[in-house]
Amino acid sequence: MEEDKSSNSEKRKYHRLKDNVFIFGDLTSSPSEEFKAFTEDISAGGLMFKTERDILKDTRLSLEIYQPRDGRKSMIFSIPVLARVAWIREIEKDNFEDGENKYRVGIEFSEIKEEDRQKIIKYVEENKS
Repeated sequence: MEEDKSSNSEKRKYHRLKDNVFIFGDLTSSPSEEFKAFTEDISAGGLMFKTERDILKDTRLSLEIYQPRDGRKSMIFSIPVLARVAWIREIEKDNFEDGENKYRVGIEFSEIKEEDRQKIIKYVEENKS
C-alpha cells in the first residue's frame, strides 16, 4: 500500500465538496472486480471514497457516478468516467468489524466528457459552504 506524499497546502485545479455521492466501480483488471461506495468528497477532477479493499496505486477504474443535480438530491444523473487511483491511505483504527472500510482512496479522472465535468463543477459551486 502506498501513501499520498502531497502536502495539504497543494493547490487544486478544481474546488472540492465534502459530499456522499453514490458510485459504482469496476477495477479494469482481469477478471474485473465490481464495487459500490459513497464518496467522501468530489470535484471535477476526481473524488475520494472509503473501501474495505486494498487497491493498488495507479489501478485503472471504470466508474459510474450518480451525481445529484442539486443539494436536495431529488434528481440524479449518471456520469461514466475512466479513472486511476492517485493514492490510498490506511484508516488508523485498532479493530475493524467485518465489512468495515479500512482504506481511503483518492481517484483522479482520466477520461470524462467535458459536459459531465461541467455538471460536477456546477454542483460543487452551488453546494459549497
